[in-house]
Amino acid sequence: MLGGLPPGSKVLDLPSGTGRLLPLLVEMGFPVTEADSSVHMLEKAQDYARTRGIAQGVEFRVEDAFLTSFKDAAFDAILCNRLFHHFREPEVRRRCLRELGRICRGPIVVSFFCDCSLGAWMFRLRNWIRHRTPTDRIPIPRTQFIADAEATGLRVVQTLATRRWISKQWYAVLERTRPETA
Repeated sequence: MLGGLPPGSKVLDLPSGTGRLLPLLVEMGFPVTEADSSVHMLEKAQDYARTRGIAQGVEFRVEDAFLTSFKDAAFDAILCNRLFHHFREPEVRRRCLRELGRICRGPIVVSFFCDCSLGAWMFRLRNWIRHRTPTDRIPIPRTQFIADAEATGLRVVQTLATRRWISKQWYAVLERTRPETA
């Protein structure tokens, strides 16, 4: 999803978690900033990068995805992997998308749990059988995610299911619809 981005493009991985995407991003020739709200996860990411000999030139930052300290349009691309499935309410997703759109001038790749998959149906069935109302990792309709993006000045240019019809994890590539503010 970042294949068209030229080497040297500045990429943010937020939340970076333990840095599992870092080797791929470094191999693609991107200067990378690994950011997470968890100091513990960033320490794990730093250890991971050091053991693989790829820590040189990588910036590690504690940042809140809803309110980062980055300047407007600071990045050429953003990867936001495995965060949005924690956001049940559209306004919460939209707050985060607004911030990502503010700090990125290029593509924003976001994962979310989509409701059109066997995994989503199993999720609903398990919760129905257990008489539980889930509060986390809730699949949402693809159309709702697109509406969330559009409400924040972003548009979905591509969606991709990790395992079509089976996995609930999908990826969306977003871009700004509004011009950058200088």
